[in-house]
Amino acid sequence: MTAAVTAIAPPRLPPPAKLRLRAEIAWTTLRVRRLLRRNDLSTALGRRRGATGRSAPAPARGDVVRMARTVRRTLGALPGDSRGLIASLVLIAVLARRGVDASLVVGRPRNGFGAHAWVEVRGLPALPAAKDKFAQLAAL
Repeated sequence: MTAAVTAIAPPRLPPPAKLRLRAEIAWTTLRVRRLLRRNDLSTALGRRRGATGRSAPAPARGDVVRMARTVRRTLGALPGDSRGLIASLVLIAVLARRGVDASLVVGRPRNGFGAHAWVEVRGLPALPAAKDKFAQLAAL
């Protein structure tokens, strides 16, 4: 292909598995937003974790990071604010459906005000972050 043809060629569609995952993330986001409007955090977290009844072998670190990045990218394309808490609850729900146990961690910046939420699997953050910038307040 020439450069001109490459420039106008339509982008390749992702494989069906990625499309299904993105649809699952979008649907889960809608459910999480509705749950948080109607319930407290503890109830919403419990419902998103659900009773899977199955436990999967611990996933590879790279698999958890890829799943977290897919959640971030998908939420970035959706309308509304889906940072922090929403993204964390969505990721916990997606991982729970696959039998992976994850923790919701809430912290505050060491310097300043505010709050931040992130997901940890086996004590490691799902997305590499400057964990030392935040003081952990609670792990749920």
